[in-house]
Amino acid sequence: MKNLKMIVVTLVMLMGTFFTSCVDTNSNSSSTYDFYGCATVYQAAGGVSLVTDGGLTLTVTNPSSLLLTDGTYPTRIFGYYKLAAGEVLQNNKTAYTVEVNTTYSSVIPTKDFNQKPDTLTNNYAITSLDGFFVANHYATVSLSFPYASGSSVSFDMFRQKVSNDTLYVKLNYSKGGATTSYQASQILYSFKVPEIISDIQPKNDSIWVKVSARGAYDQIIEKSVRCKYEY
Repeated sequence: MKNLKMIVVTLVMLMGTFFTSCVDTNSNSSSTYDFYGCATVYQAAGGVSLVTDGGLTLTVTNPSSLLLTDGTYPTRIFGYYKLAAGEVLQNNKTAYTVEVNTTYSSVIPTKDFNQKPDTLTNNYAITSLDGFFVANHYATVSLSFPYASGSSVSFDMFRQKVSNDTLYVKLNYSKGGATTSYQASQILYSFKVPEIISDIQPKNDSIWVKVSARGAYDQIIEKSVRCKYEY
């Protein structure tokens, strides 16, 4: 990859502070970015576009800067975006042309929901569940957790049950955990929500998603979010 930071394999490079809003603006017009937020990357014949978790469609003018070392594009990023000349953020406008500032932007590690949770052999404790939101077909968590020095880490998310308009999911710290002084703070991970939840009962086109995870001393950490049902 070129300038875009990668944190999928190890914790050598850690993402900076997690911002809770899906898209936040920068009022300093002289800055190298105008707004930032999580987005899903889409590749088409005409180039690369991003759909932010806040619902904006962004046409990228520097798509090659997003390429990973294997020549592919990431699935999800936390990006810092500079509007193209003549573009201004406006209410009710949902499409913009931008340049991605890859000096600050980071790849979000992305996985599908685990369909075989019984095969998971470890479940290490996390320090805190700092944020949780569901948008753009992805459930994204911000995590702080201890880890073993020099080891790769892996997390899984899987469905536990459905009750009326609520989907209960479990976050599992599957690999790399340890009780050490090494701590990762507010790291983003995204999990692709299954396309069909046949037994869910949306209310006003929205559902609750409630996530739980193992915390220190076997305490259960929970967060919930109301989100649009996108299927």
